[in-house]
Amino acid sequence: MDDRAALITPSGAIKGLLTPEQMIKVDIRTGRAESGRPSMETPFHTGIYRSRPDVGAVIHLHPTSCTALAVLHRMLRPAITPEGVLVLGNYVPMIDYATPGTDELAENVVTQLGTANACLLESHGALAVGTDIMDAFGRMETMEHIASLQLRCEALGDLDDLPEEEVSRMLSKHS
Repeated sequence: MDDRAALITPSGAIKGLLTPEQMIKVDIRTGRAESGRPSMETPFHTGIYRSRPDVGAVIHLHPTSCTALAVLHRMLRPAITPEGVLVLGNYVPMIDYATPGTDELAENVVTQLGTANACLLESHGALAVGTDIMDAFGRMETMEHIASLQLRCEALGDLDDLPEEEVSRMLSKHS
């Protein structure tokens, strides 16, 4: 794959049953597919690739716990565990809602994601980026783990983040 094209899942496909041959090659600059119909979310995928040269993979899913937080308009709190901080940083933005597949949603994602490597999409789902697909997958997996842990702990009572000094220490050693 070159830096002008991306592989996008086909629209309406069951992601777990896809084969590599079913992926659709899309021009990052124009959003046009070589053949087939790519995901309706292609505009934010290509927008991220255009604005973030450091990104080699974008994963967008609707995992249960992340989506529950997004529907509740509740921020993901990565600083509840060291893993959350080390994998996701100390802030995971909540992207303002817009209709799926629209240029408005693509613009919201690109501008509000900024330099973060993961985000929740309000009332929609989650997104993670990485240098490659495994990097992005690791972030998505960590997001879902932290979201699940956060929801369970909040249901049981108060939940504290790690102390700010500890978060700063971890982030300074990790960068």
